[in-house]
Amino acid sequence: MTALDLVHHYPDHLEVAGDDGSMSLQLPVDAQRPGPRLSARLHRPAVVRDSLLALGDVLGSDLRRKASDRSDYLAYLASKGKGTSKAVWDAQREYLRLKYSEAAREEEPLDPVLTVAADAMRIEVLSRDESTYALLTLRADHAYAASDLVPGTTHLDLQPELMRAIASIRTYRRTALGVQTPQTTRTRERRVPLRWLRAFGQMQAAALLPAYRFEIAPIDLYNVLFTLRMRKAKKPPRGLRYELLPGEPPRIVIEPWDLVLTATGAPYTGKKPVVVRTWGRNRLATLARVLPHARRIEVHLLGAGLPAFYVVDLGDAQLTVALSGWTDSGWAGISTFDLLSSGSSADALSAKLQQRLATGPASLDALAAATGRSREEVRQASLAELGQLRAGYDLGAGVLFARPLLASAVPAESLRFRDAREAEAHRLLADAKQVRLIKVHDAPEGRTIEGQVEDRKASRTFYPAFTLDREGRTSGASCTCPAFRRSGIKEGPCEHMIAVRVLFSREQARLESARTTEDGRRLIHAETRTLTRRTPAGTEQVRLSLDGRQVIARFGLKEPLRMQRLCFSTPDAARDGYFGRLDELSAGGYLDGGAGE
Repeated sequence: MTALDLVHHYPDHLEVAGDDGSMSLQLPVDAQRPGPRLSARLHRPAVVRDSLLALGDVLGSDLRRKASDRSDYLAYLASKGKGTSKAVWDAQREYLRLKYSEAAREEEPLDPVLTVAADAMRIEVLSRDESTYALLTLRADHAYAASDLVPGTTHLDLQPELMRAIASIRTYRRTALGVQTPQTTRTRERRVPLRWLRAFGQMQAAALLPAYRFEIAPIDLYNVLFTLRMRKAKKPPRGLRYELLPGEPPRIVIEPWDLVLTATGAPYTGKKPVVVRTWGRNRLATLARVLPHARRIEVHLLGAGLPAFYVVDLGDAQLTVALSGWTDSGWAGISTFDLLSSGSSADALSAKLQQRLATGPASLDALAAATGRSREEVRQASLAELGQLRAGYDLGAGVLFARPLLASAVPAESLRFRDAREAEAHRLLADAKQVRLIKVHDAPEGRTIEGQVEDRKASRTFYPAFTLDREGRTSGASCTCPAFRRSGIKEGPCEHMIAVRVLFSREQARLESARTTEDGRRLIHAETRTLTRRTPAGTEQVRLSLDGRQVIARFGLKEPLRMQRLCFSTPDAARDGYFGRLDELSAGGYLDGGAGE
């Protein structure tokens, strides 16, 4: 099973009342999931209006590459007597139209999820291409005054008629929103891919991972959006890089022009300097509507290749947007979200969490106190609840809340892997001896990874390889398996490529974690780290390399860099000198850009 067939029953017409100068909008919700009811008067209608319109922008965004329909051009050539007859091209055009409409119908995203609770009303959306997640939290008694409230979860139909009605909300008239089960309905059928549902849970589960947290002012994000609107990057990298120094305001570096914007928010309170590069910066434009209402913006960066969260404080409401940095959670999603795997969710702790969340939202600490378990045990069980779509996580408030995404639960095995190929890749990874990294080569254009997969089930050995460019995208791939020889990369990566990619990701995470321990440092015999420090005279750069018994330092403001070569009597002494130099540079305000940069 790759998709779910769902049936929704929405109102057959939109109810908008406002004869006395006020406006009352009845939100069209799914009658198939009766339960939530709300009648509320909005305190600041403009904030709710712009926030809902921003959710509509997120839901409708799709940045996946679409195949070009060249039928018109081919028909023109046929009319000039070149190539095949016009009838053939007309038939091809009709085929493509039917094919694309079928694909679009089979891969519809789930409608926005609306959860009504005593503390807040929450609306969640995930874009069609699985790259952007958004959560709007309207706080009770702050954003609205409720006169009738019944908690529950349902789906919201963000139809064009509703978006036009929301856009007509004005601040000078009283505005009320209502949620109740409709009496007369129309049926709407859709097929929601399981990989889309899996991405929904993973984006939420990522919010529970450790992150670098800091604040920026709304004007800082406006400056970023203005710069991106006025410039077009014609070459990579096209990331948004954050340079965080303890006690100093965060610096936002816009690539590839290396434009530095110093944030006007609070200083970074972390303990060590860090550089985090994020992708998907153009999707930040969905926040442009709410910037006039924003008071502050809290950024949560999980690390390279993982989602970046932006929590916009609107006073009586919060809009949280998560950017994955990729579309369709293909290659990148396969490797990075492997880190989110948790244990089985069918245990007593998960049942206790569901019982506690049924009474209202709660933080991890409150759940730990209620269940009598440690915070880490509760976090692991919460990851399972989020991944199985039984709960949601409000990052701005720091609480989990009960929210069954679907009326009936989805089997856990259906959401474990993205597709059959990923399941096969993890079967290969289950035996450590079947998948090995043969070579990792760093070059200016990217990083090439070569591996060996001994598939005992097929009684054959395959040799997959791929290249990651400076933006983390796969710029080239190959494998000796029949699937790749038949269709190349057109049908996606084979299970052997996926297995090597996941193994490479695990090794990178293990090495970075081991660097903080003495035993882990003994495993490093050769590597290169690039560190930078910004000064009034320019950007100082230090490229430090460990190679056996040698430590080579290249430093300066511009190319060519000055070079210093230090020779030691033993590899252990060279390693101690190398890490000692790295610690001195870090204490001196240099930012570590990572290995191979």
